[in-house]
Amino acid sequence: MVDPNSIVLGALIGGAAGKFAGKAVELGCNWLAERFKGHLEKAKEKAQENALDFLAQLAQRVKTLEEQGEQYKEIINESLNQPDFSALLQKAVMSSAQTEDKQKHEILARLVADRLTKGSESLVSLTSHLACDAISHLTIKQMKILGILAVVFFIRPSPFPSSQVVKHDKVMSIWWLQWLEDMLKVYQDVAPYTMDFLHLESLSCIKYDSIVGRGLEGILSFPKESGLKFDYKMFSEKDVGKNISKLWKLSLQHAFPTTTGILIGTYVSDLLQKTTTSLDGWGES
Repeated sequence: MVDPNSIVLGALIGGAAGKFAGKAVELGCNWLAERFKGHLEKAKEKAQENALDFLAQLAQRVKTLEEQGEQYKEIINESLNQPDFSALLQKAVMSSAQTEDKQKHEILARLVADRLTKGSESLVSLTSHLACDAISHLTIKQMKILGILAVVFFIRPSPFPSSQVVKHDKVMSIWWLQWLEDMLKVYQDVAPYTMDFLHLESLSCIKYDSIVGRGLEGILSFPKESGLKFDYKMFSEKDVGKNISKLWKLSLQHAFPTTTGILIGTYVSDLLQKTTTSLDGWGES
């Protein structure tokens, strides 16, 4: 079997993060042993290897969180004593154990680490459990679909607009167009089928209506109260905009993300863009 200490604890000697990582590995190995009892030895070894890759990434994120301030040390130290967080960690371990995909491991690690900074009754916390269940049952393509929907419906530049942007139609349009191109260019290879949307709906990641569609231009336009107009024609004539507009008309217009879909999609977007979107807009209990 893989040595857990050599994978997870190498760079985490001491500190709240180190203690957390050690206990998480111990718990994770126990959960895996129980879950995969009666399975072939190679299946057990692979499940542990997959889960330890996730735990290694989680440990690094917890270490980063600890370094952000003294206030997080107590939260980290007490986290595994909280039933809600412990249950989420167990779900994430089991989800990660079933896949070799490192992107899924990274998203699961972000999901669990973010939970440490949120209350157990917060919307992010409650949605995290649903997202954790869904991730192991999604293909990378389906996760990218959620990424597109998160960018279109939820993610926005912060502040919006930037203080460096003149509030003028043309200047704002160029700035907004560039941001959209940067955010959406990573999805040029996505080619969804109807079954992808039906599967996403079955996992409560989206609502899908094959009859009713939402216009992309209206969603991406500036708020009416701003008095500004977005040059959607310019966007739809650019390579990225043209591709996304085509995808939208073919199928994406019929999909609307749930909180579970938005959370996963936001993490997918951040992973591909190497950014960190604030979840403050979700509110707290």
